Amino acid sequence: MSSEASTEELITDANMISESPTEALAAFEPFVQWLLSASEDDLASLPEEVFSSFEAANEVGGGIEDGANAKSSDSTQQEDRPSFGNAIKARLALAEAEGELETAWDQLSCARREWGMLDDKLLALQDESDENREYIALLERRIIKLLQDRDLAIAETYTTEKQIQDAEFFKAKQQQRRQQQEEEQRKARVASALRKLLLRRSSDESGNSSGNESPTAASSPKYTEKDVQRLQKELADSKVAAAVAKAERDDRRHAIRRAERRYRFFRRPHCRCSLRRRRQQGYRLTGAAWRFNWRIIGPRRLTYLIKMEEPKPVQFDEESDEEEQNPGAFMWIEGDSLAPPCQSDRDVVSKIVEIARVTPAD
Repeated sequence: MSSEASTEELITDANMISESPTEALAAFEPFVQWLLSASEDDLASLPEEVFSSFEAANEVGGGIEDGANAKSSDSTQQEDRPSFGNAIKARLALAEAEGELETAWDQLSCARREWGMLDDKLLALQDESDENREYIALLERRIIKLLQDRDLAIAETYTTEKQIQDAEFFKAKQQQRRQQQEEEQRKARVASALRKLLLRRSSDESGNSSGNESPTAASSPKYTEKDVQRLQKELADSKVAAAVAKAERDDRRHAIRRAERRYRFFRRPHCRCSLRRRRQQGYRLTGAAWRFNWRIIGPRRLTYLIKMEEPKPVQFDEESDEEEQNPGAFMWIEGDSLAPPCQSDRDVVSKIVEIARVTPAD
């Protein structure tokens, strides 16, 4: 029963496999199909020539059983029947093994084909990944280009707005300047009209007092009350504008004075610090000269040296200006001299030479 089940399984496996893996196995495919589909009776009805090879195999196997082939021919024929059945079973087992081998070979071929398909799929995925990377890089370049275009557009918009603002500011300035010129011209016309009016009034009064009216005065045009009111209004407007301009000028002048006072207030401590620093540098220079002379001359000649007088500190009054009390201080601050304040470079050099003076006897 087990052999029949295995035979049926081999038949189903053979039916499932459509093609043989090799040409050598394909030549034995009809025999294998018949062998798998044949029953035991069909196999037993085969002639003895078919099983000659099996008999030789049985003789070789019988030598192991301590010379069982040395019996008579009758006993040999009786014993051939069970060996014949064993050979058929061995043949069936061999066929089953060959079928399993073919099945395994087919499975291996299928696995190899699947492996090749997997390689192809992997290559396709790699190509797709490369294409995706290129597409992403292209999109990044497009995004960068769009950002650059946006920045350029923003810059152009800002430049255009700035130009518009400058143009509007320039236009407003021109309009303001034109209004000022028109105001000045109007003021000049009002002033000339008032001057003419005053001259005519004075001439009329002089003519009335003398009693001799000239024909030119009689023929001159006379201003009405409305014209006089208009001229007075323009004169009042010009006076108001002049007062506003004067107030603005006074404000600017006061602001300049306040800035000057603040500058002087902050300049005094700065000048004092600068003078103190320069004085300390002069002291260090003098000390260096003394040390130099001490190393060269020694203490024997120091009793004949001229002592330098310490410069008196400069005192500034709050009311007077520092530049008036010490006019050379600011010049000394601006220079690169190391001399202390209230002393010139020549005085310092002469004193250093006197300190370092050595006689030929020394």
